[in-house]
Amino acid sequence: MISYTLLEFEELVSTSDFLKENQAYFPHMTIVKANHQTQGRGQFDRKWESKPQENLLFSILLKQMNVSRMFEIKRWVVSTIISHLQKKNIEVYFKEPNDLYVDQQKLCGILIETQSSSNIFDYVIIGIGLNVNQTEFDQPRATSLSILLNQTINISHLFNDLIKTLIEEYEQLL
Repeated sequence: MISYTLLEFEELVSTSDFLKENQAYFPHMTIVKANHQTQGRGQFDRKWESKPQENLLFSILLKQMNVSRMFEIKRWVVSTIISHLQKKNIEVYFKEPNDLYVDQQKLCGILIETQSSSNIFDYVIIGIGLNVNQTEFDQPRATSLSILLNQTINISHLFNDLIKTLIEEYEQLL
């Protein structure tokens, strides 16, 4: 299995911003997880609402990836999360450009940010926000695993299982 570095924080402004600001210090396949983000965001700097301790919030740093692999990287993340959720009997689908929905309700946001010099990405940062145990949202079209499954989910177990699956699927991508 590919090795990875995991950094866990109680609170960050944003897991993706933390990796962007510090990416030079971390190796390929560094994962940063926070129990709360004070300024989580999605595409176009839209606010990602998340109550403390209730959701899965993490980002993955990839380094020195060929620009031509961007489609594969996105497909890897999206298909792995969808597959993982379908094993829990959740019928989830991808809605462009970067969200996972159940019916018409948003369950997960995926934000991919890059920096490149020529045909190689210096870094690719994949931010993932998955609504897990939150049951009240400012957004009327949001849902969570807890709502869908009618139970409280162990976020640590979910995270560990999802990371294991992402790493296994990433190995297939190579």
